[in-house]
Amino acid sequence: MYESVEINHLDTPLIVLFSLSLVIGILLMWLRHGFPREWRLAGWVLSDVRRIWQRSAEEAPRSGGVIIAHLLGIIAVSTISLGCVTALEINLPAYKTLAMGSALGTVTLSYRLLTQWVLVRFHRTKLISKDQIVMDRHLRIWMTATVGALALVFSLLPQWLSILGSEVFILTWGGWTLFRFWRIFQTSKRRLSHFWWRIVYLCAFEILPVLIIIQFIMTIL
Repeated sequence: MYESVEINHLDTPLIVLFSLSLVIGILLMWLRHGFPREWRLAGWVLSDVRRIWQRSAEEAPRSGGVIIAHLLGIIAVSTISLGCVTALEINLPAYKTLAMGSALGTVTLSYRLLTQWVLVRFHRTKLISKDQIVMDRHLRIWMTATVGALALVFSLLPQWLSILGSEVFILTWGGWTLFRFWRIFQTSKRRLSHFWWRIVYLCAFEILPVLIIIQFIMTIL
């Protein structure tokens, strides 16, 4: 009687994808209501980046909001990894995919924080490094919100996931990455006086890490 009924276990990719979308939603609501300064800064990154440059010490976010924002970025990379692997029907357990995605997100975050820690020691790059880490963190919030919405839709409509899931997840990541490049370039025009310093900064600390990530993903797939 039940031979044709598909049994979905709790560790199936679609259920894990749905669970990740719920986790993202809960963390976003917590960030929105529990840490209004962090949420306000995130809004300025999209609508008025000049407010990021001119923020005062009283507008600095609490450490809890910063941690949640960084955590959302790691979850976004894990969700994108799981979504692409599931869409491409790669025979890889969900927990392994999540582990790889979390490791990639953690390494990326660590690189960003290490870069800022180094650049803030130099007078020429001190201000732009501070702005860069703030904008990077907040743009990851919006990218995570977009990825969470896609994960929810694709987990409920798996037929769409198999058709265009990987392309949509990759384009989402690529679109927010390009937008971050644009914001960093705007900031470099304000913080770095010479054009070639802007190009060097963008290539060394923004474009090169993205190329390394792309090469890493292509090697795995």
